[in-house]
Amino acid sequence: MPRTSLLSRATAAGLLVALALTPAFAAEKTGKLPPNAYQGLGMSSDQPIQFESEQLEVHDQDKTAVFIGHVIVRQGATVLKTDRLMVFYQGSPSGEGPQQVSRLEATGSVLVTSANQTASGDAATFDTAANTIVLTGNVVLTQGDNVIRGSKLLIDINTSQAKMLGGRVQMLIAPKSLDAKG
Repeated sequence: MPRTSLLSRATAAGLLVALALTPAFAAEKTGKLPPNAYQGLGMSSDQPIQFESEQLEVHDQDKTAVFIGHVIVRQGATVLKTDRLMVFYQGSPSGEGPQQVSRLEATGSVLVTSANQTASGDAATFDTAANTIVLTGNVVLTQGDNVIRGSKLLIDINTSQAKMLGGRVQMLIAPKSLDAKG
């Protein structure tokens, strides 16, 4: 495969990774806004996306792209950090025609931050077909002083619902956060 085609595919895979990770992008696709608690964790589609990793592997036969080693994805105030990000895509291996990301798997110290919001866990799966995000293993979701802990967080972008599942859920809500704001 020509080098420019590989570079184009890697760039496209990276861009699709960022877009698939974003509740804000999914909200534009579905016409529904995510709950206020998650809006800050979305990315803005009008800002450039920067990818960093120690290594990038594109496997056309398997239709995967893998970002390895201190992976950082930035767009505006939103940052995704993980040890490894695997992108599964559909489309022609020759690079002809459209390609779509079907699933993303982030493993190893997954952290998404934006303004005063963070979500962290051991692993995350972003299923673009089902429009869901699953964060597993020592999940911690924070907004300001509010904290929710559990073992599995499931976010359904289509319904704008989030569920903390699997085991005991712990929640700490700061009294000042309950004040109604216009």
